[in-house]
Amino acid sequence: MKYLRRNINTVFLMLGNSCNMNCAYCLQHPLVHKPLSREVNPEIYDFLGEVAQENTRTLHLQFYGGEPLLYFRTIREVVEEIKRRKIPMTFGIITNGRALTDEMVRFFHAHHFSVTISWDGPHVLKTRGYDVFSVPETWERILALEHLCLSGVLSARAYPQEILQAFQQISEEYSAIHGYQIAVNLDEIMDTGLPQKDLLEINYGRVEREMEELTLQFLEGFGKRVPPERYTKEAYIRQLFHSLKDFYLTGKGKWDRYTAACGNGLTVLNLDLEGNLYPCHNTSRKVGTIHDGYFTYLQHILAGDHTHEHRKECLSCTALAFCQGGCKLVGDKARKESYCRLKRAVFTPVLMTIQQYGQKILEKDHGKERYHQ
Repeated sequence: MKYLRRNINTVFLMLGNSCNMNCAYCLQHPLVHKPLSREVNPEIYDFLGEVAQENTRTLHLQFYGGEPLLYFRTIREVVEEIKRRKIPMTFGIITNGRALTDEMVRFFHAHHFSVTISWDGPHVLKTRGYDVFSVPETWERILALEHLCLSGVLSARAYPQEILQAFQQISEEYSAIHGYQIAVNLDEIMDTGLPQKDLLEINYGRVEREMEELTLQFLEGFGKRVPPERYTKEAYIRQLFHSLKDFYLTGKGKWDRYTAACGNGLTVLNLDLEGNLYPCHNTSRKVGTIHDGYFTYLQHILAGDHTHEHRKECLSCTALAFCQGGCKLVGDKARKESYCRLKRAVFTPVLMTIQQYGQKILEKDHGKERYHQ
């Protein structure tokens, strides 16, 4: 396809809703009301082939649940068929890791999967009810994975520094095996109808202090070799630093989006095994099928995205460069009560600390110029 391409970089393949855990902050509990089909419609391969063909970069297929490892047979079936058809694609999976087996590890290695394990650090029993790293066999299997990311959720039971420090301990063991560190990610808790509201009783002052400290440590080591024992903290803040750089330098500080920054429904497609399409992989509300006209599908996606309605308050928010309008699944009440406040607590200290650091450098350089004059 030469003209008017669908610019799609990722497809979430929604395997089913079943899960072997009951996380207190699960987005899907209030949003999923209908089971997904477990039968694979062969037409989805034709669809994936078309999407892959019309994009200039390799399409990424992300396997998603519920808990996707419960659908391992389906994952294997899909990957083998994609390989047989020679559809160019990379693979990834987001999992709690509880059902991980040696067979799965070998399969993920063979097909170069990136594997993200959801884990919240030392207080994970309070947020997820189960600690996947408490089982030695599972710990060993996770450490054996070749492309590993750990992802945690910030809440009243899990704060930035303690999660990152717990990640660090695992990353050091992982590095001793593979010769490189893990990838890290932190998300902020979202209230899409949480039954456990105590997770939202966050000490925002603590979050702000920890984020400022993390940013100062990053800036002190800026341009220097990162000590291995500080890797996870450095990696997390570096991601935020690049978000700032992209927004203010590449994007000239302009926010011209009217849709959710995650790209769900647009640059990211959410597809079930039957061929139905969704605005997000965390909801059971369908917006169309692979047989629909593309512009009919787009109308349904845009009708359900209310990002533009928050544009005025977002433009005056200190978290804009990072958040860029936030999640379209979070309602107005939750945005006002907790969602936006946590975003500001996480991101504002990063912005302000980097701005102050830059100002000091400018003042120092101006002082040198005056001295030479």
